[in-house]
Amino acid sequence: MIYRNIRNKLFFIFLAISIVPIFIVTLISYNAYTSLVAKQVSLVSTGTIDNTVERIDNIFQNIDRITLTFQQFSTRPGAFTVSQELNKLINNPNADQYDYFLARNNMLFFFNNLVLGNPYLNGIYIFLPDGKSISYGISTDLVIDYEPLQDDWYLKTLEKSGGLYISDADSKDFIINAKRSITFSRALYDPDTRQLLGVLMLDSGLDIFKGIDKGIVPDITNMFLVNGNGTILYDNNKNRIGQPLPDPLNSLFANHLGDTYEETSNGTMTVVKPFPDNDWKIVASIKLSELYKQYGVSERLLIYIAVTCAVIFILLSVILSSMITKPIIDLSKTMRKNKFLNLVTTKKHLERTDEIGVLYTEYNNMIHDINRYIKESYQNRLITLDSQMKALEAQINSHFLYNTLESINSIAEIEEVESIAIMTKALGDMFRYSIKTDSEMVTVEDELAHVNNYLTIQKIRYEEKIDFRFDIQEGLSQLKVLKLIIQPVIENALYHGLESTKKKGTVTVKVIEHEEQILFEIVDDGVGMSADQLQELQSLLSEPPAFSELGHRDKRSIGLKNVHSRISLYYGSQYGLTLESEQDKGTKVIINVPIMT
Repeated sequence: MIYRNIRNKLFFIFLAISIVPIFIVTLISYNAYTSLVAKQVSLVSTGTIDNTVERIDNIFQNIDRITLTFQQFSTRPGAFTVSQELNKLINNPNADQYDYFLARNNMLFFFNNLVLGNPYLNGIYIFLPDGKSISYGISTDLVIDYEPLQDDWYLKTLEKSGGLYISDADSKDFIINAKRSITFSRALYDPDTRQLLGVLMLDSGLDIFKGIDKGIVPDITNMFLVNGNGTILYDNNKNRIGQPLPDPLNSLFANHLGDTYEETSNGTMTVVKPFPDNDWKIVASIKLSELYKQYGVSERLLIYIAVTCAVIFILLSVILSSMITKPIIDLSKTMRKNKFLNLVTTKKHLERTDEIGVLYTEYNNMIHDINRYIKESYQNRLITLDSQMKALEAQINSHFLYNTLESINSIAEIEEVESIAIMTKALGDMFRYSIKTDSEMVTVEDELAHVNNYLTIQKIRYEEKIDFRFDIQEGLSQLKVLKLIIQPVIENALYHGLESTKKKGTVTVKVIEHEEQILFEIVDDGVGMSADQLQELQSLLSEPPAFSELGHRDKRSIGLKNVHSRISLYYGSQYGLTLESEQDKGTKVIINVPIMT
């Protein structure tokens, strides 16, 4: 009954946390989506218009830059400027057609560069104050003997006093074979005297606006480029150029000075966007209702998805409530069997890779960890007890030997046998050092003194066959280390590395500080070890300290293994002995312990 209640609770919980959020999210998403669609449509539409304005403004800025800097450019490399060429003609009352021909010829290089750099230019014309002209027509040319002094465009250009005048997009009757075009004119003045040099006119085809309607969808957008008089200079359908704006766009254009965005009841947005540097404006009519139709499918799809998800979640709620409940119930039954030290593991659901499988696996790991911890705790206690008994035995034996050696030393001194006196004295100091019980920690200086006592004995034994060298880094002598960790390693080097070699051997003891550790390096140049021997010894050292029977003495517990075990138990498993050896070349043993003061 309890289990059935859990399953029912889970079912209703899953149902609640799935269906209710789906309903809420669907409602919010639908409203947000429709609102976002409206905003995105407006942003895309207005963004497209803004890009068009920017492209046209770049064209205008380019024309403005050309006309402003026209009189400052040289006609060709190393020659006079345009202003200087015009000055020569104006100040020469006797200038004839040949002089105009020379001036045009001198400016021909400059004209060619302008046309090549701006392919939309049909012609470049300079009208002097007396009405005469210098023309450079690419596809068109001026009517013979044309004088613009009384023309409307000329007078308006002079009225601007150096400003840029832009004509309507129409056919110019003073240009032969003229097509619909737009002209840009500016009065040119001498930069020093401000004397009128003439009027520059650039005749441009309507392909100057090529590409400005990029991104415009012609089926739903009507875009017009309009000058200050309301005349259409360009439209994306190219069928109303030169005409006034149609209603109701014309009234909207006339009544608004800044940016204007209006959406009518029939789902049409009208945009009026002025240019920053002239009186042109972009007027666009966008059918938003057509754009909205493209997004209607997505709205219906959102509802279909919500309904489908609701059905799926109901089915999942039934399945998940059963799937989750059963393994949890099984695990709870297994856990109830764990009483006192009778820890029970389970083999169920271990093959699963989901969270349930992880839960069962971690439960088994936890039981194994607890068992291992209990075992290690008891084993460490037994090892500690065994070590204490060994220490007591060593003290008893060492006291007896120490007293005996003192007696032998006294007799050797009386009998004047120096070698025996030295050996017994050194051996006695070694036993006295080993039975010190005030602390397991000694200074590096004391540990090395113990090594020196041992080496004193070995020097007498081996005479000149073995040499000993020390390399001690300064400042380490008073640091604390575990005692009796160096002498067994040196003893191992003598008996296993140098005793069986026929040549003179050397044992080097090096003590250094490295990365907050003290390293004792004991190096011999003896027989070394084969790869198999080295591997066997390294495997022995890698075995954790073990206890088999209280009072039992395993021969492998002495020497390197004993030193490594003591260091690992005292400092931690990351400290101890590492070995390097090569047959017939020698062996290096490195003891690493942490720095302790």
